[in-house]
Amino acid sequence: MTKLAELIIIAQNIPYVDPTSTNMDEWSSDELVFKSIQIALNNPVQIKAGLHICDQFPPLKLIYKSILNQYIKYFNARQQSLKCASL
Repeated sequence: MTKLAELIIIAQNIPYVDPTSTNMDEWSSDELVFKSIQIALNNPVQIKAGLHICDQFPPLKLIYKSILNQYIKYFNARQQSLKCASL
């Protein structure tokens, strides 16, 4: 199983695409979570705090890893579909 720190590095290197709507009230729950993950991935304090909290409360680590895996899969698939569409 991939370590949380490794998932963070992988997620940091995946291009993020903002939701199409600028109105946050129209975003899906996934779009809200993914945007918050993207913000955290670009903030060293949030990353360090997140890792610390996960060490203090291990069940959160499972949740965080699950969300990061979803983020990685979603934006990898999106990137692949954009590459295929441009061919």
